[in-house]
Amino acid sequence: MSMLPSASQADNFCKGCTATVHISEEEIQKLFGHVARIRSVKLTTEAEYERRMQTCRACEAFQLGTTCRWCGCLMEIKAKLQASTCPAPAGSRW
Repeated sequence: MSMLPSASQADNFCKGCTATVHISEEEIQKLFGHVARIRSVKLTTEAEYERRMQTCRACEAFQLGTTCRWCGCLMEIKAKLQASTCPAPAGSRW
């Protein structure tokens, strides 16, 4: 049995793996909960997070409403991390 998605499912899958990149808000919160428990992780303010996500949503590299094609990250998590930067090849957009 093939692990690759069928042609009808192809738009729901990451090109680099077989895991779906369409995740629910609940799944994002669960993943973020694991990250937030690390004491050394500093988070952005809510205003900065919203500014970053607005930039991502307007970007041509933001795919399927979740993922950056330049780094493969789930941007709703990466944008919350204070030390993170936008991976745009021409330089960070936030």
